[in-house]
Amino acid sequence: HFFNIFQMLPEINEIEKKHTSVLLNELVDAIKVFDDKKNIIVDCTLWMWWHASKIIERLNAWDIFIWFDADAKNLELAKIRLENISKKNKVEVFFINSNFKNLKKELEKIWIEKITGIYYDLWLSSLHLDEAERWFSFMQNWPLDMRLDKSKGKTAEDIVNSYTASELREIFLKYWEEPQANKISKRIIEQRKKSRLKTTSDLSELVWGSPKTKSRIFQAIRIEVNGEIDAIEESLNDAIKLLEKWWIIFVISFHSLEDRATKQIFKRESRDCICEDLICSCNHKKSLKLLNKKPILPTQEEITNNKRSRSAKARFAEKI
Repeated sequence: HFFNIFQMLPEINEIEKKHTSVLLNELVDAIKVFDDKKNIIVDCTLWMWWHASKIIERLNAWDIFIWFDADAKNLELAKIRLENISKKNKVEVFFINSNFKNLKKELEKIWIEKITGIYYDLWLSSLHLDEAERWFSFMQNWPLDMRLDKSKGKTAEDIVNSYTASELREIFLKYWEEPQANKISKRIIEQRKKSRLKTTSDLSELVWGSPKTKSRIFQAIRIEVNGEIDAIEESLNDAIKLLEKWWIIFVISFHSLEDRATKQIFKRESRDCICEDLICSCNHKKSLKLLNKKPILPTQEEITNNKRSRSAKARFAEKI
């Protein structure tokens, strides 16, 4: 165990130099921690460990902290960095190598029925952005994979070589409203008749246009590979049910679709009626109190120090 730690420390130190958590203080300040109650906090997107380390420092002995990450390597690195903090505070910790869409099922496995706080830092960490092999960069020639969890599911290669032109066009329009969706879909179909698309370069050569266009196409495929929007919706709905009254759910998003999904669910759960009938027939009861009407945005100082924070938006609500 100690040999593994010694081996991985240089990599951890290098990661810490590269990665900066977005809206760190805003999230940490929003999550409630009380001395007279057992706190059970869930970090649904551990990625790196900055948010988690700040919150666990505030927890009391025998509180519970649960970390989700679909990426086994991330989880292992975080375990090493957070081990001392959790031991010092005598906090019970659970590291769960799973996508947060499995939130309810995974918590049931460890006998957790209710939680007192939950948060999401969506999209990718700087580590993922910098490691093109594991993700979606078109700047280098890598295998077409793009899976968050390398052990299961279809890859980007599977999608570009098996989806019909209309299916490809739909994901390019649905996830990024790409103006060239139709042309690019047809190019992919024509090229794969000649040879299978296997690398990021194979795909990049078919996407004519600006780097922004290529980025949109690659991100749309990544979202499809990982079912990211469906996973967000499923997980948020479960999280709201699991959350105890008066406690907080906090979501940081970086993509308009992520923010839209969060906003719609929060809006629906903050209303007593969600049907359009003159006389309500839905029997829906609101479960959330919105704590910010407009999303929280990074300060100009944060954007200057970390350009990747510029697209971040945060929304949070209280269970009622």
